[in-house]
Amino acid sequence: MDLFALDLFNPPAAPQRRSRATDPWALWRPMTDPSWAHSMSVWQPHSTVSRSEDGKMLNIRFETPGFPRDRLNIELSDDQSVLTVSGSMRKETKADDAGEVGGSQAQRNPWSSVEERQFSQSYRLPRDADVESIKADYEHGVLAIAVPSKGSEALPQKRTIAIENKDPQVTE
Repeated sequence: MDLFALDLFNPPAAPQRRSRATDPWALWRPMTDPSWAHSMSVWQPHSTVSRSEDGKMLNIRFETPGFPRDRLNIELSDDQSVLTVSGSMRKETKADDAGEVGGSQAQRNPWSSVEERQFSQSYRLPRDADVESIKADYEHGVLAIAVPSKGSEALPQKRTIAIENKDPQVTE
């Protein structure tokens, strides 16, 4: 069993940094190093998964600020065991979006920007999930998904299967 513990008496040494005198390209390394790009965090919405008090409902809640409802997707896998929630949004601000102020032309903004966000999260559903009755609603940037349960009696029960003997040599 691995155990993570912080040794307060022997703290880890600080990583050595290169000085600009020995590495003149140190300032530009983050922009050219491909490993740096993968270490950047990808935006993910805050999500919570909880069960109702009686255990008959699984609740999944996503906080998706800025996403319109029509840009969110909820899909169920072919075998109906994985629920995937995804979304994509592209918001573009153009340089010529300046209007007129007080009858005179306002100073034009020379900059434009593009904000693009995508996410995808998958959840394995419990075996007793009633996939035909899944409901979702969206209000004020919060996507709430309710997955009801059929109950333990709806699960397939263990059974024994008889084995036929087709050997002509063996007689019972």
